[in-house]
Amino acid sequence: MDRPYVPPSSNFGGEGFSGRVSPRVVSIMSRTKGWVRFIAVMMFLNFGITIINTVVTLGSSSPVGGEARRIGQIFGTVIVMLLYLYPAVKLNSYASRIGVLLQSGRSGDLEIALNEHRAFWRYIGIIALVFMSIFVIALFFGIVGSVANSRF
Repeated sequence: MDRPYVPPSSNFGGEGFSGRVSPRVVSIMSRTKGWVRFIAVMMFLNFGITIINTVVTLGSSSPVGGEARRIGQIFGTVIVMLLYLYPAVKLNSYASRIGVLLQSGRSGDLEIALNEHRAFWRYIGIIALVFMSIFVIALFFGIVGSVANSRF
């Protein structure tokens, strides 16, 4: 028997919510998709150029600085490659998820797209904190070294 006085349950905010996204949100996401894809492609290109740079560095002989400099260059390019790959993948995934959202219009697809976007910005924030920390540490040692050299 149907219970007419029991309020309906809602899945809002939970897993599996499949409501419709407003046309305005879909329009905004549609205009965002091209730029997101463009930046992702540019990051993949930078990754590819870095791979080419590493191969060329491996194939060339470096008379200035010798083997240590060459190993340092290779290590630096590998670090850059790794720093660029993850955010490029996340942005590409975000653009793809926007495409799925544009086809379905479901809020669940919007949540998935925004989660990819969140992962990208979390990574960028962590990288920014790491580089700022390195900068502060280098600045500290630079000041300490300068003071130590001026006393002697």
